[in-house]
Amino acid sequence: MLRSPVTSSMGRTLRLCVALVVALVASSLAVPAVRAQVPENAPELSVEERAEAERIRSETLERAPKAPPAPDDVFQRLNEAEAAVDEAALVRLAATQRSTDADAAFVAASERLDNARQHTEVATDIRNRAIEHLEAERKRMSDLTVRAYVSSNQLETDEFDALLSGDTTNAAGGRALMFEQVLERQVEVTDRAAADLESARSSLEISRSALQSARMEASRRGELAWILAQEAGAAEVAHHDAQAAVVAARGEFARQPRGVFPPLEIPLIGETRLTAEDLASWFRSSPYAPRVDTPIEDFARWFIEEGDAEGIRGDIAFAQAVLETGGFANNDSVLANNYSGIGHCDSCDAGWRFPSPQMGVRAQIQLLKSYAIAGPDYVHPLVDRRLRGPAGCCGTWGELTTVWATDSGYGLKVMVIYSSMVDHALDRRARGEGFEAPH
Repeated sequence: MLRSPVTSSMGRTLRLCVALVVALVASSLAVPAVRAQVPENAPELSVEERAEAERIRSETLERAPKAPPAPDDVFQRLNEAEAAVDEAALVRLAATQRSTDADAAFVAASERLDNARQHTEVATDIRNRAIEHLEAERKRMSDLTVRAYVSSNQLETDEFDALLSGDTTNAAGGRALMFEQVLERQVEVTDRAAADLESARSSLEISRSALQSARMEASRRGELAWILAQEAGAAEVAHHDAQAAVVAARGEFARQPRGVFPPLEIPLIGETRLTAEDLASWFRSSPYAPRVDTPIEDFARWFIEEGDAEGIRGDIAFAQAVLETGGFANNDSVLANNYSGIGHCDSCDAGWRFPSPQMGVRAQIQLLKSYAIAGPDYVHPLVDRRLRGPAGCCGTWGELTTVWATDSGYGLKVMVIYSSMVDHALDRRARGEGFEAPH
C-alpha cells in the first residue's frame, strides 16, 4: 500500500497501471478533487463513549515499548508534574469539602446534644415535681385514712352499718358518708399522681436515652471532623508540594542542553510531549512555505488531539507530515488532504484522498497505530477501510525506515525535524512561554 523498499517487476507494472487510471479519472473531473470538509464541531461524546475512548487510549498506552531517555523527557516530567498538581488540587478540594461537611455535621450534632440536655432537664424537673405531688397526695390520703379510722371508732355498730348502707338520717352519718367520699376522691387523685409520676419517669428515661445517643453522635462527629481536618491539611500540603514540583520542573528547561538528537527507539505509542502551540510556532519560524489553505495552527491542534485520542505521538507525527509533504506543500497535501504519503508508492502519481484536512490527519494517526499494534481498537471509526499497515510491524519511529517509505534514512529524517521542534520548544519554555496557568 505504501512506498515499499523492494518491488518486483509485476508490482511496478501494477502500480503504473493504477497510477494511469488515477490520472485519467482525475483529469476527467470538472470539480475539485478534494471533497468538502467534515464539520469541525462534531457532536460531543456521551458519557459511555468517553469512557470507552479513555479505555482504548489507556490500553494503547500500556502497550508502548519501553522508551529510552530522550531530550523531550523534560516536557513529560513537566506534564506529569502538572497532572499531579491537577490531581492534588482535586484531592484538596474534595478533602476540604469533606472537612467542611464534617464540621457542619459536628455543629448540628452539638446542637442536637444541647437540645437533648434541655429536654432531659425538663423531663427531670417534671419527674421531680411528679414525685413531690405524689408524696403530697399520699400524705393527704394517709391523713384522711387516719381520720377515718379515728372517726369510725366513735360510731356504734348500727350507725356504721347505716353509714355503709347510705343512710344519712342522722347528721353524724351524713358527715361520715361525706368523709368517705372525700377519701375515695383522694384515692383517685393519688392514683392519678402515681400514674403521672410513672409517665414522667418513662419520658425521663426516653430523654436520657436520646441524650446518650446525642452525646455519642456528637463525640463521633467531633472525632471524624478532627480526622478530616487533618486530611484536609495534609491535602493542602501535598498540593503545595505538587506546585513546587511544577516550579522545579519548569526550571529544568533553562538548563536542558540543545541539539541533543532524539533516539530512533522512541515508540510510536505515547503521550505527546510538545503542545499545538509549540508545533505551530516552530513551523512559523521555519523556512517552509505551505500551499494548503488550512492554517498551520489547525494542523498542529489536530495532530495533538488525534494523537492524544489514540495514544500515538501526535507531535512526532507532525514532524513526519512535514517531511512527507515538504512543509504541507506537495500535491497530496493540497489536492488530497494526505499528509503522510499514504497509498503513494514510488511509481504512483498520487496518494489516497481523504475527505477533509482533519480526516487526513486522523488517517495518518490511525495508520501509525496499525503499524504499532496488531489489530488495534480505534477511538474513531477508520477514515478509510484500507488503513491497514503491516500489523504491529513497527514499535518505534526508527523501525518505520524502509517500511513506511523506501528511504533508508526515513526514521532519521523524521527525528532530525522533531529535534528542531524540541529545541524550539525548549527555547520557548526558557523564555517563559508555553506554560499552563498555575493551578
